[in-house]
Amino acid sequence: MTDLTEPTEVPVKDIGTLRSRAEGAGPTTRRPITVPAERYYSPEFAALEEERMWPRVWQLATTIDAVCDPGDWVEFSVGKLSAIILRDENGVLRAFQNVCMHRGIELCKGSGTGRTELRCGFHRWCWNLDGSLSEIPSRRDFGVIDNDAYGLPPVLVDTWGPLVFVNFDTNAMSLATYLGGAPTDADYLKLDDFHCRFEISVKVPANWKTAADGFSETYHVQGLHPELLKVFADLDNHQVFWDHVGRSRQLYGVPSPRIRPTPTDQEVWEAFASVYSARAGLDAAAPGSAPAIPEGSSLFEVMAKCVREAQAAKGVDLSEYTDMQIMMMDQHNVFPNITVLIHPDLLSVLRTRPGDSTDECWLDIFNFDRVGANAPRNKPMKLEVPLDSMAFGTVFNQDFDMLRTAQRGLHQPGFTRITLSQEESRILNNQLALERYLGISPSEIEGDLP
Repeated sequence: MTDLTEPTEVPVKDIGTLRSRAEGAGPTTRRPITVPAERYYSPEFAALEEERMWPRVWQLATTIDAVCDPGDWVEFSVGKLSAIILRDENGVLRAFQNVCMHRGIELCKGSGTGRTELRCGFHRWCWNLDGSLSEIPSRRDFGVIDNDAYGLPPVLVDTWGPLVFVNFDTNAMSLATYLGGAPTDADYLKLDDFHCRFEISVKVPANWKTAADGFSETYHVQGLHPELLKVFADLDNHQVFWDHVGRSRQLYGVPSPRIRPTPTDQEVWEAFASVYSARAGLDAAAPGSAPAIPEGSSLFEVMAKCVREAQAAKGVDLSEYTDMQIMMMDQHNVFPNITVLIHPDLLSVLRTRPGDSTDECWLDIFNFDRVGANAPRNKPMKLEVPLDSMAFGTVFNQDFDMLRTAQRGLHQPGFTRITLSQEESRILNNQLALERYLGISPSEIEGDLP
């Protein structure tokens, strides 16, 4: 059986490799780690992010499925920044700043297919899909114009599996360098086999970091997701860190050590169904009695078999994965705003983006199915929905409910610093990266790093 308790590559982070809380039990003299709360609501701090961070980081812009054919294009925006991601006529993936070089009008809005040019709707200046200038109406009225000087400003573009990333800083490190050991760490999950089924955007009354932090730790499971404790070993998460990525490896199908007495097989089975009904082909509300456990087997193995058989019925072959791998979830938190949740049969990605004020943001949810790297790709469904209409199952619904009120407490005058536990170290990893990009020195983070 593959040992998933060890990382596949040695991480290179000062905050080190953090194992389970159980392994670190016992007295400690470390001071708690705290971070200024104003980072989550200060307009001045948001202005620094807009100036120094967003233009320089790699960001998830879209998916391969949305731009898989020549002429496909997607507009991506974060704050005041906007880019066009497209496939040119030769199938080359490209990205450009979304601006007409005549008067600064945005060239594109939304997404589409079949483009053969990028033409401004204001004065009809036009560019080829490789970004070169092709036409200026009444050109002689401008005097001598150098076509090369008026090409669309390029944006760096690269991929990790089905995810398309962009960086507005053309001198930035490569995406491979930015992600560190994360792609190698996730190689066994074969991200290229995943195809995007839908992308949903929700406006949330919380800062983009507040929303991102909610998906960057499992410390909250005991309070927000009590049902999960019967089927999730929340105190035994293995975390590793690179400069811009923190990864947690989380085992399901095993009760939390927090629960006393230990849940019965029936309670574990019902919790498993409520969380993984879609993966395992079960009725979340009425899963029935726990199945009989064959001699020499365990409920854990029976649950893994349920997932195998349910996915096989959909044409997804999980035979190369062990039971442990099927029941494990790898969670990569990519600075500044991406959460990548990976099972052998399921990929979900969460992205947060700044809203119109520091107290709101956009939460974008990308959902993928394992189809196969060589299977034809279809355009994902893309929707914008109100928060009140969200319905993504027990766990996600609880997360969204929390985000309705999470921001208000940060403004209270008696609350000046957030405090982070060892399990919240992925939040700390992001805060350390944020300080590097904003040039905050000496650090405003107090306490002893683990």
